[in-house]
Amino acid sequence: MRPELADQPAALVDFHFVRFPAGAAVVVRLIDMIDSATAQIGDVFHATLDAPISLDGDVVVPPHYDVQGHVVNAQSSGKFAGQSLLVLQLDRIKVGDRSYNIQTDQFTEKSSARGKNTAEKVGAGAVAGAILGGIFGGGKGAAIGSAAGAGAGGGVQAAVKKPDVKLSSEKILTFTLQAPVTLVPTTQPAREGRKLDSNNSQ
Repeated sequence: MRPELADQPAALVDFHFVRFPAGAAVVVRLIDMIDSATAQIGDVFHATLDAPISLDGDVVVPPHYDVQGHVVNAQSSGKFAGQSLLVLQLDRIKVGDRSYNIQTDQFTEKSSARGKNTAEKVGAGAVAGAILGGIFGGGKGAAIGSAAGAGAGGGVQAAVKKPDVKLSSEKILTFTLQAPVTLVPTTQPAREGRKLDSNNSQ
């Protein structure tokens, strides 16, 4: 290397930047387990790229680089007629020693609603109670049996309460960029298992 080149300050090095467009998929693999029963809005979660980010057939960022996101919404299934819910969004990606803010769509997962299922079970219990009450006690017995049957139906509903949403570590999620991001591409493989340093953002 010529001495005059060796003496050039590092700030003059020309990095090659690539603009990654909105609409591109970002596929990640969770590091942290996320549970709607314990997650709070704003909680940070960590993941890694599960697939390379490519542009025009060329790999811009290899897999396994660190990604960070946050919980947008979390709802436990503890309410009698409610449903559990988790909403996540990605915020940053670390490539080499640089971190880039990103804006993605939201990943949403929720349990199925319980309302219809609950109504069917309670109604069936009331009908069965009315039939048995009518057999053993006439009209008055039917009314008593109906009330008892409805209570039994409510017990069945409590027994089949929907579980909370749980996203396990290693689960693969797909997000979509909502705004373009400009970054320095790399061909260097990532070191797996490292969490993104929140103090080193671009």
